[in-house]
Amino acid sequence: MIILSMKSLKSPLFFLLLIIGLSISCKSESDDFEIGLNESIYHDDFEYVVTDYKVLPIDEYTSRYRINFKVINNAEVVEHTWNNSIAYIVDSKGNIYNNNKELQIKLNDREPFGWKNEYHTHPKSEESTILIFDLPKKVDQPYLKVSGKFLMGDVLDLSKYKKMKVKLF
Repeated sequence: MIILSMKSLKSPLFFLLLIIGLSISCKSESDDFEIGLNESIYHDDFEYVVTDYKVLPIDEYTSRYRINFKVINNAEVVEHTWNNSIAYIVDSKGNIYNNNKELQIKLNDREPFGWKNEYHTHPKSEESTILIFDLPKKVDQPYLKVSGKFLMGDVLDLSKYKKMKVKLF
């Protein structure tokens, strides 16, 4: 007769739960959650919000997306450090478009909005910026997504922020 201790049962159970958790977190991008303006992408104690956007024609091939982006720090103690590459646009084909930092600087020179190279959002505060993306006019279904590092809150929601996308059409 074999007697199993609780310790020997916990180890396989832990690995089973770990495997299930990893398989859920590795689902395809088709499980993305679509949100709209003024809805939050939650990442641990931080929120990312697109408060407004404009699509400006540049030439016959290019559209410029001017996006008002806000970071809210709900933490009690921790400062949130971020920069202008915090967000990117992805289209229906999976193409990625990055923020144009040079155009941000030029816009800030003309219409000051508080551009910084790096932001340090203090606990219980928020900061905003304007992000600028140039996309081909033929782009279908552009969405804004955020990038970030793994934080403790991601354990509970399986890094849901990576699956959130803001509709820009």
